[in-house]
Amino acid sequence: MGKAGSQLSRTPESKISKQDTALSPERKPDWKATARQDLEYHRRQFAEPYRSTVALAKFVQSKVTPREGKALDVACGAGANIFHLGQLLKNYSWTGLDIAGEVLFPYTYTIFRENAINANLMVGDFYKLTEIFKNTKFDLVFSIQTLLTCPTYERPLDQLLAVTGEWLFVTGLFTDFNVDAKIEVMDYSWPSGTQGPYYYNVYGLERFRAYCEARGCTEFISQDFQIDMDLPPPETKGFGTYTEMTTTGRRLQFTGPIFQPWKFIAIRMGKRAS
Repeated sequence: MGKAGSQLSRTPESKISKQDTALSPERKPDWKATARQDLEYHRRQFAEPYRSTVALAKFVQSKVTPREGKALDVACGAGANIFHLGQLLKNYSWTGLDIAGEVLFPYTYTIFRENAINANLMVGDFYKLTEIFKNTKFDLVFSIQTLLTCPTYERPLDQLLAVTGEWLFVTGLFTDFNVDAKIEVMDYSWPSGTQGPYYYNVYGLERFRAYCEARGCTEFISQDFQIDMDLPPPETKGFGTYTEMTTTGRRLQFTGPIFQPWKFIAIRMGKRAS
């Protein structure tokens, strides 16, 4: 979830307007500017998978049986998660979608070509998945660090569920309390035009579960992600994950002033295994 393991992802989707609507075309220059500013963040992910990616891969492997299928990573950034997960789930054909693909994908094409990774990378709006993938369902769908950056999760989640044939994997900030925290942040360590506002929302897990079940979810599994390494605060004093150790030896993750209760969630939309 970021530098050495967990960090606010500044993918362009985190600059959605405050109205919970499709991404507006007039803001495309903003998304591109944010993507350019964050290129190094995406590039580092290819060199070495972040600890969150390693943990997510283990979580996915515990739920998915090796076979052929189709996988979709929504708001995929430069495609680093496809790069790493695709090497574990070798028999899946991969599609990646990102609104700033024009900025991010040129670097990706070279990496994928050098490593013989065949993936379909598309520029597109994750609020319009049912339009982009008409009458198509994917066996595996990934929403990694995305829903927390939306004003609300309902509309984008509807889109994700609609294109999921079997498993939807979500990573985000979720609490076991019956509370939603709608958080809007500005990061003044970034250049003008990319400082925000950004959403960094924490959602109540049981309400999220109920929403999925009301739309056909047959199995819902959540797992806490606790990073296994120490991270110092960012020198810029801007957003970027750092850890604090408790007296019990548990590492708590923070970014700026915000505690990060990361969870991995697996949502089955196909028939439940007998």
